[in-house]
Amino acid sequence: MDGPWLERHVLLPGYYPWAPAWVSRDVRAGVAIAGVVLVAASWPVGRALARATLGGAARVVLAVALALTASEWILRRGNRQLAGWRAAKVEFRLGRPDRQFGWVLLPSRATVLGPPRHPTLYAVDAWGDRAQGPQGAPDPGLPSLIVAGESIAAGHGVAYEDSFPALMGNDLGLQAVNVACGGYGSDQALLRLGDALGRLRRPTAAIITFVPVMLFRNVQDYRPRLALREGALVLAPPADGFFGRLRLRDLLINEVRYLSDRGLRDATRLTSAILRESARVARQHGAEPLFAVISIGRPRTLDEHPEGALLRELFVEQGLPYALVDVDPSELLPWDGHPDPAAHRRIAKELEAALRPRLSHAQ
Repeated sequence: MDGPWLERHVLLPGYYPWAPAWVSRDVRAGVAIAGVVLVAASWPVGRALARATLGGAARVVLAVALALTASEWILRRGNRQLAGWRAAKVEFRLGRPDRQFGWVLLPSRATVLGPPRHPTLYAVDAWGDRAQGPQGAPDPGLPSLIVAGESIAAGHGVAYEDSFPALMGNDLGLQAVNVACGGYGSDQALLRLGDALGRLRRPTAAIITFVPVMLFRNVQDYRPRLALREGALVLAPPADGFFGRLRLRDLLINEVRYLSDRGLRDATRLTSAILRESARVARQHGAEPLFAVISIGRPRTLDEHPEGALLRELFVEQGLPYALVDVDPSELLPWDGHPDPAAHRRIAKELEAALRPRLSHAQ
């Protein structure tokens, strides 16, 4: 469990592709301490097991079963529909679960969230998209820029007018239709993109954000999701059945952010198919696609990025158009962890520079 292992299996698929140096050191130290404790405990446990009777073993099994039952009951207290570790997230405070998209924002509402000294107004229009205000909806007849993706695209922590989708819409003279939502995976972004394209008559461009954490989100099974079946993408229902509905299982499978070698291969293969389909759907409706890959760190070449090999496999080898934008940690909101207004302005400029030649060529 050295630095590269932790980066590949934990940090890249589960978090932003960067972490302070102490993360790798402290996680390895914690695992080593846990190992020493287990070794130290194994001797008395082994002696106890050697003297165990059938009745004693039965009591232990019963105690474990009761402990697991109590844990499951505790995890189910409060909100019956949402697990406690999700209910407090911004996307669920602004929205509701949805049978097709996983969750969506509640339409025609305006909500103020954030710390008292830095409140942010989140207005959602009649289509359920973040907008300047809660009244009205996009005009289907206007040339439009559709933005799909996760919380960065949704502009978490910044005013709508400071988010890169709004800035790009103004600069390019296009109606900005922002269907992004916090916590989305690439599959949810694709589904929302297709829904928006079906409503608009003059879509001009589609920006789809990607961050490596979406690899892990794409295989979470607590929500409806796209899955590969015999090479084709199909909409799969959430995990069901007795074990599928257990909160303990949900916590272990969907919240422990780790992907094994096989899990990483499967998630990468699925994500590759979703990204290809996203570009195809955009072009099918006449919109020029561009993937916005947001990376945390100083400006670097592709190969200098910790996620460079992954991006090469997902975008370069598949021939998908993308722009890699680096955001320095100093440009993150200290209370939110998302890009600040200055970072959004730079993201907008870099994406515009990558998109304008493609729009001119398409015309």
